[in-house]
Amino acid sequence: MATSTNAGDGVVPDKRSSILVSATQIFAEKGFDQATITEIAKGAQMGASGIYTCFNSKEKILFSIIEEFLISCTDGLMDHLEGIQGAVNKLRKAVWFHCKSYSSSRKEIKIILESRSYLRFYNSPAYEKLKPYSKIFTTIIEEGMAEGVFYNTSSKTIIRDMILGTVDHVAINWTVKNGHSPLELAEHIFDLIYNAICCKQGNIHPVDKKELKRRQIINAATSLFAKFGYKDTNILEIARTACVAEGTIYDYYKNKENLLINIPEGKLGELLCEINGNAPENELKKIIHSLFNFHNKDRDYSTILVLMLRPNKSFYYSKSNKILDQIFILIQKTIIAGQKSGSFRQDLVPSAYKALLFGSIDHILIPWIIFNRKYDLIKVGNEVSKLFISAIAQES
Repeated sequence: MATSTNAGDGVVPDKRSSILVSATQIFAEKGFDQATITEIAKGAQMGASGIYTCFNSKEKILFSIIEEFLISCTDGLMDHLEGIQGAVNKLRKAVWFHCKSYSSSRKEIKIILESRSYLRFYNSPAYEKLKPYSKIFTTIIEEGMAEGVFYNTSSKTIIRDMILGTVDHVAINWTVKNGHSPLELAEHIFDLIYNAICCKQGNIHPVDKKELKRRQIINAATSLFAKFGYKDTNILEIARTACVAEGTIYDYYKNKENLLINIPEGKLGELLCEINGNAPENELKKIIHSLFNFHNKDRDYSTILVLMLRPNKSFYYSKSNKILDQIFILIQKTIIAGQKSGSFRQDLVPSAYKALLFGSIDHILIPWIIFNRKYDLIKVGNEVSKLFISAIAQES
């Protein structure tokens, strides 16, 4: 935090801390660009030259505020997790702690969120301090996967980005529009994340070993029939390709012809599910796919929206943001329809699931933009779609 007594390069702690406290106040009130060293020095009750004995630039002050905040968060989270057993309990505590930390001071959080628009931040020591903090979350998710309690994803980084992005989005709304603080929504945020990835009865994406084995057989048969023809493919070859015993195939199908005839059932069922626009789940998939596809086609626009406009208070009162609000209204209507049909839970909080979706997208886009990552944004979007729908799905 800005009151840290970390002396750095032999700097008197009280002097350094006074500068950071003053800078936090000035940056929060006027913004980084408009703030001056003279104003910071005045607030710290020293001359401008005194600032330069501790920091060589205004930017260094900014990054030091963020660096100390992240160091404090990392140490604090490790302390809070000590002695806690089980990945679910650790995740609950980590989400709560992150929400609490991001509700500690509007001024500091506003500065941290605005720093994303400064490209040099991503090459600064402050950004490096984010890595050990975020790794705590990925480690918890890995542990949950190993325990078998988190299964509905193959990507620990997407889950981490969903958590951090959701809290970021809530924090922006809190600092800019005086909405709920992250701590006020902490339990709702954890609930959504937990529902997205936990192994629970009636999950919208159940793990059915029998169904998975049937798909293995169907996929193997489809491949071999297409490659070698129906007559020149036998059941033993299908079994070997599917990695099952030959007798297992007869547990599912009477004979080779019965297997052939049943190939279209699953695949046509998937097609029907995809084109059936009446199902709220499918409508949401289409919307989320469109959002990711839109960003995928225009990296420059994404850079402006995520890095420059999200933390900008004026943006939230612009016509541009009203269009984003209209997009969310469409999403909300779809979710309400799903609640009426019994597909989605009744206890959903709109501000929480809005933050989950748009915060996840933003956090996934940042490294894609800044570091020019080559991952398939559409594929990632499909994973986010699956997780988001699981998060709000009604248990059966």
